[in-house]
Amino acid sequence: MLKVVIVDDEPKIRRGLKSLITTMELDMEVVGEAEDGEMALDVVAETRPDILLVDICMPFLDGLQFIEQLKSIVTDSIIIVITGHDEFSYAQKAIKLQVFDYLLKPVFGEQLMAVLQRAAEQLAHSRLQNQYLTWANQETKKNLPFLRENFCRDWIKGQLSKEYIETQLNFLEFDLPPISGMIVVKVAGQFTKGQLLKDWDRDLLLFSIRNIYREVLEQWQPYIMFHDEADNLVVITSIHNLGEWYELSSSLQQLVEEYLQQVVIIAQRPLSDLVTCISPVYHELILELNRKASYTPIVLLSQKHIETYYYKEDLSLQNLADTIQISPTYLSRLLKNEIGVSFIDYLIQVRVEKAIQIMSDPTVKLYEVAQRVGYNNQHYFSTAFKKVVGLSPAEYRKKGNWR
Repeated sequence: MLKVVIVDDEPKIRRGLKSLITTMELDMEVVGEAEDGEMALDVVAETRPDILLVDICMPFLDGLQFIEQLKSIVTDSIIIVITGHDEFSYAQKAIKLQVFDYLLKPVFGEQLMAVLQRAAEQLAHSRLQNQYLTWANQETKKNLPFLRENFCRDWIKGQLSKEYIETQLNFLEFDLPPISGMIVVKVAGQFTKGQLLKDWDRDLLLFSIRNIYREVLEQWQPYIMFHDEADNLVVITSIHNLGEWYELSSSLQQLVEEYLQQVVIIAQRPLSDLVTCISPVYHELILELNRKASYTPIVLLSQKHIETYYYKEDLSLQNLADTIQISPTYLSRLLKNEIGVSFIDYLIQVRVEKAIQIMSDPTVKLYEVAQRVGYNNQHYFSTAFKKVVGLSPAEYRKKGNWR
């Protein structure tokens, strides 16, 4: 049953309206009356009516002022203005306040019944619509992870417009990092005795890796994480410090290998524009991963070892071969055949890449950069750097390329 409140300073009018409503065969009940706007606010707060019949001219707080304040108490009640003033200014103000209808005194039964019937229909329609919107919102919330995952997979394909991407990011409630980078992780398999074994349940493995990453990435909030259609894990994280962000992939790789005994291949790049450059950067990283995934297990393990221990000054082909337990000659040939460079050239490339990452922090001095990538002699570091980049470290930093 719909609840009605009558607000009018004339007792005779209130009694007449209540009597009319009582005799009508409507599913309504008058639950409260008030003779002025201030009193009416208390009645409304207590009864929470569905429909209000409000006189415009009342003492203390007139009907229009009352309606303005009413919105802070109830938001979905229907307001019908009743007045003896047939003036356009009143009607215009009432319309601005979004009243349902405007009736002139004296109010006749047929006229009142017609407007109350329409009010009841409007309430039923709006509340049904609100119920649907609430349900739709709940369903969206429930399926938000699934919707986000699907959107992200379409996003990296590069087939969505900028406007659509921005709309979906807002609708799906993504918390976007202002300065960000992309990391893509590919599972190569389990390494043991020179072989890659794939004895994990695929879904369980992906779930486990994702959980490990989720725990580590808590300090890299906000981030976005999803699997692409090839089951590669794609992570878009905030970047607080570029050098530390590059080291993040090594930490993640070590955790997966330690807890799951799985070899994962990781590629990463900073993002210049989160909305527009997602797809091209993603495809560049996939090409890099696929190239690495074509290598034999021994080469993969060698690359990982070099990329982990590049900072050790005594890192050599011999101690790498001893670690993997194969001959240095065979290892050298494998590296040359598959990655196209010798052990020492690959080591130099890795050290220079790491040096460039460290140089992104302008407070780190060049001799400190050299030491952190395995060179105690700054001259050797400068020679190696220039061999790869074509500029000395000082020239490179002066040109601002480290930015």
